[in-house]
Amino acid sequence: MNWRKIFLVVFIIVVLIAGSASIIFYPMYRFMFQETSRDYDKGLTIIQGGGGNSGLLVTDSAVVVIDTKLSGGAAKLYKLAMEKAGAKKVIVINTHYHGDHVNGNQFYKGSDIYIGDYDRKFLLADMGAEKMPNHFVRDSVILHLGNETVCMYNLGQGHTMNDMVVLLKGRGVLFTGDLIFNKVNPFLKKESNANVDKWIGDLDRMLSIPGIATVVPGHGEPGDRNMITAMRDYFIDMKTAAADPSKEKAMKEKYKDWLRLPMMTSPEATIGYIRKP
Repeated sequence: MNWRKIFLVVFIIVVLIAGSASIIFYPMYRFMFQETSRDYDKGLTIIQGGGGNSGLLVTDSAVVVIDTKLSGGAAKLYKLAMEKAGAKKVIVINTHYHGDHVNGNQFYKGSDIYIGDYDRKFLLADMGAEKMPNHFVRDSVILHLGNETVCMYNLGQGHTMNDMVVLLKGRGVLFTGDLIFNKVNPFLKKESNANVDKWIGDLDRMLSIPGIATVVPGHGEPGDRNMITAMRDYFIDMKTAAADPSKEKAMKEKYKDWLRLPMMTSPEATIGYIRKP
């Protein structure tokens, strides 16, 4: 037996598999972790990537951090927030409990940290004590912070059990958390209690909020309120495909340019999730 040839064949197979995996997974990896930052105006910075999209708002009386990202991105965001805060207090808002939006909470010890009205034991088990919020929004909370009004709305079950959106009323900027993925197939997990029908209802409620000029999704580029309609249309189309297999091919083709992660996020995964009892 020629072990050298066997080793060479195995090595080539491993390289091919690794190369294929990198081609498949790298776009989503780059999308999730590559950070870009832009100043919406002198008081608002939008930071994409490093986890979920985040907002950093500087008002007359406080600095507001919307979603605190993953590890590396979380540390950078915290440093920037502290630089901008100076002597002002820092307020943190989590749109939902997933790690790519809350893992930086641990840096903001002593700050007010808001999240939807999740079961406390569930959150503690999932997040750990060091990241645990201390304010739970059942319906809505309005903060008047000098030159800006920050409105938190708990829209209820959709991506998770208690998804919040955050409206910066004076600017007309809406942070949606993962209720909106811009041209990205959404993550749907049973353990998060994702519910497509209720998610559509949440999007309808978003559309009823007046004065929205800019939408910042949980993942993807910011845009206008048409992004809300596009996410809603996606779910309606996936429900159509789930109910009628003859339309599945057409619906998959319609969203072929939306970013996907095989076996996790794709039209096929969404259709399959809807079909499950």
